[in-house]
Amino acid sequence: MNDRIRTRRSLLALLAGGVLAVDWAGSAAALSSIAPTTSTLSMQTESESASTPAPSDGPVLPVASNPISNTSTEPGLKIEKVLVEDNVNPATGKDAADHLEIALRNESDKEMSGFEVYYQITDLTTDAKEGYYSKLEGFTIPAGGERVVHFDDTGEPDHYPDNKFSLYHLSRNAMQFDVTVSASGFAPQTASVKKDAGGDENPDE
Repeated sequence: MNDRIRTRRSLLALLAGGVLAVDWAGSAAALSSIAPTTSTLSMQTESESASTPAPSDGPVLPVASNPISNTSTEPGLKIEKVLVEDNVNPATGKDAADHLEIALRNESDKEMSGFEVYYQITDLTTDAKEGYYSKLEGFTIPAGGERVVHFDDTGEPDHYPDNKFSLYHLSRNAMQFDVTVSASGFAPQTASVKKDAGGDENPDE
């Protein structure tokens, strides 16, 4: 009886070892087949992320300095007018909410594109300053044409977002706006305008 029991135990041990060996080999093969797939997916994800442009609809934040680097001296771009209060809705003729509005004119015989705008707000009581920069994607002005840029939150054509927590919207002191507008291949233009004390004005009903 003892010999038979020992024989059975030996057979069971051999069988168990074989099953374990088969399971380990199968698991290793499975892992080796999965690993390249995971690596490939990881590489594809990194490649797709690198080629996907960053979203341009994030929050509008102050910048430390004017990033416009255009050094052209070619004339043609003109700032016709800058408003930061007493705005008027051209469609209705009624008052519009206070916002930065820049009327531009192309006095050249070429279409203008590649527009950039930088403006600095100065609180004339505290001397606090904030600078903001916008690249006007898709914005062009035909030869001899005019176009108006607005910075507010309406989402309408030619209206670009601004920072609703800026000095402009939070301070009731008088403000000064120093504006720089640039178009590719033309000399940048600057203009300044002041806003009276009192805070934002709402549009007429």
